[in-house]
Amino acid sequence: MRLTTREKEIVEVLQKEPLISQEELALQFGISRSSVAVHISNLMKKGIILGKGYVFSHKSSVVVVGQVGLEIRLQGMPEATAIDLQHAGFGLDTCKDLFQFGVSPKLITIVGNDELGRDLLEKLLQLEVDINNIYRHPYKRTSKWVRSDEGFSASEGFSPEEYQKVIAAREWVVGNCDYLLVEPELREIVVAQISERQGEKPVICGHWFFPQEMPPGFKYCNLAVIGVEDFKDYDSYMSKAMEMIATGTMNCIITDGLSSMVAVSSGGASDYPLLPSQVFDSRAQLGTFMAGLVYGLSAHYPLRQAMRIAAGAAHGGSEKSAG
Repeated sequence: MRLTTREKEIVEVLQKEPLISQEELALQFGISRSSVAVHISNLMKKGIILGKGYVFSHKSSVVVVGQVGLEIRLQGMPEATAIDLQHAGFGLDTCKDLFQFGVSPKLITIVGNDELGRDLLEKLLQLEVDINNIYRHPYKRTSKWVRSDEGFSASEGFSPEEYQKVIAAREWVVGNCDYLLVEPELREIVVAQISERQGEKPVICGHWFFPQEMPPGFKYCNLAVIGVEDFKDYDSYMSKAMEMIATGTMNCIITDGLSSMVAVSSGGASDYPLLPSQVFDSRAQLGTFMAGLVYGLSAHYPLRQAMRIAAGAAHGGSEKSAG
């Protein structure tokens, strides 16, 4: 979903000269008129322009609030342990998911004034993330998490109170975006910051794989995705979705990633069968699905089309994981 170099060049010209013809574009770039037509068609498909006359889509703003750091994963027995290191955290993972759609979010997080923090900032810049709202702690180290197959875990990082101060200092950024993706453990802090704001509030987005324990603050999500193994307990899932709708959720989407997606709102429920090219792992790929959903809605696609985009992206993520 990202723009190619040529598409970016064409967008820059169209923004300056919205009445320019395809013939003039072809002459300016030294390519054929048919090539220009293909680029214009692709820009329409990606939601950058809305139709003839080169009317540009309003670019919705996206803010991500969540941790970034280093995950240290231990696998195997003590006498034969494999140790894997990777940059991780809700903030980084969500920005990666959004990057594949060409979405450049603002990220609110904390890193230390150390080499790991510098490496993460560089990684985020490569993902075209706006890092201006990241707080660099003057003396603490960047977060690290140790996890093992045997259930052992340990962590070094920043407290909820430290995140509360950072989020409070960036209240305007949090409250003036269109879509807000927040790490579950930080949702209540964010909601407290924006609850007293007047006027339109951002759409808080979240996902949950059932029957795992409901993530903290999931009830505050305006756009919610629930992943399930199958639809054998359909009535129970619908009951949970309707409970959320009754308490303020605008749209709740339930999917098993295999057969269908069910969109629930105050207007009722709609079932959308999944095509073979849209099948995905409803546990592992919910983050990618949510990123695709946010992309589609921010590009002003109807919900059903945004869901198709999301499922297609999650399908691609499942194939990469299997490969």
